[in-house]
Amino acid sequence: MKRYFFKYLLFLSILGVFIYSCVKKTSYPTVPEITYKDFIPFTGDSADIQVKFTDGDGDIGASGSDSTRTFWVTYYYRDTITNKYVAYYRPLFNDTLRTGYIIKLQDGAYKGKPISGEISVRLQQYRHSKKIKHVKYVMYLFDAAGNKSNVLTSPELTVP
Repeated sequence: MKRYFFKYLLFLSILGVFIYSCVKKTSYPTVPEITYKDFIPFTGDSADIQVKFTDGDGDIGASGSDSTRTFWVTYYYRDTITNKYVAYYRPLFNDTLRTGYIIKLQDGAYKGKPISGEISVRLQQYRHSKKIKHVKYVMYLFDAAGNKSNVLTSPELTVP
């Protein structure tokens, strides 16, 4: 009886090791990557823009009291005359409207580990005029090491 028990135990152990070795460990590049998920406009002119991200070393986001802006969004609207998308220009700054957001994640919880997830950012004013009905956003993300993600352009968004 003991002999069958040990054979059974040995078989289960070998099977367990085999199954564990077949499980693929998640790995991502250390440079963050983002993909578009959704755009949710609200009453008024605020909206949430959502992106998915992956990072191989888990250093996405600012920690604690750090106020470093790590997620950048540039706003484009469709010009009704040329029918082309144009970045909104701010004459005061002599530059296009590029807004930085502070992304916060748990302090050090994922440091050195591959992570993936979603980021949702509240755009307080997602267009400069209610007459604008077609917008696009160009966005990118920095991790704590200063690695810049891919530059992502949202699809053409028709807004109310």
